[in-house]
Amino acid sequence: MLDLQDIVREFTVGPTQLRVLRGISIKFDAGEMVSITGGSGSGKTTFMNIVGLLDKPTSGRYLIDGQDVLQARADNLSALRNRLIGFVFQSFFLLPRLNAWRNVALPLMYRRTPEAEARRLAHEMLERVGLGDRTEHMPSELSGGQRQRVAIARALVGSPKLLLADEPTGALDTKVSQEIVDLFKQINRDFGVLVMIITHDPRVAAQCARRVVLRNGLLVAEEEAEAEMDAIALERFGQPLAKVS
Repeated sequence: MLDLQDIVREFTVGPTQLRVLRGISIKFDAGEMVSITGGSGSGKTTFMNIVGLLDKPTSGRYLIDGQDVLQARADNLSALRNRLIGFVFQSFFLLPRLNAWRNVALPLMYRRTPEAEARRLAHEMLERVGLGDRTEHMPSELSGGQRQRVAIARALVGSPKLLLADEPTGALDTKVSQEIVDLFKQINRDFGVLVMIITHDPRVAAQCARRVVLRNGLLVAEEEAEAEMDAIALERFGQPLAKVS
């Protein structure tokens, strides 16, 4: 579904040309559950922005659902993003003056879906994430975990092929974080959507079937990635990645 070929992203900072991504080639298939990790300055935010069609690479080739991103106009990219990708962020980004179902229905409104149909779909999706009894609640009336469930419902309501989550458990305690990870796993099974989680938490990464590590704008080899994640888990939790829960 996603095919990145020799992706380079450079930024001009004063007289300096800063190369953040230095030739990344990787493929992701529909139905995978993937974690993306890396230290500060590794390039994972830039990588996420390119995968999520929020930015274009300087060079290389990126195909999403068979369409070449570099050849697409800005308005076409926006349409692709709305149709193919659902976003979940650490800070939820719910509109405080809209209740739960209206927040979930926002992507459908951008598609000019009739309000009655948007409301029906939003209610159905809130039911799927365990908030069928919270549809009329305002964000201020919901807990952090519930707000993240609303955000996940909003990301899913448009039937995306990619669910891109940026530190989705970063603002939650351990128990609620695990509930959200379990929800992502359920979504991955039930919807067959490609779930990509950008995270610094080894406990989250350990539960993804595929783990990708970035370092200095390059992909780390699979064996080395496992060793690096084990080292992080040992430092933080006193046990290797496989035993972190």
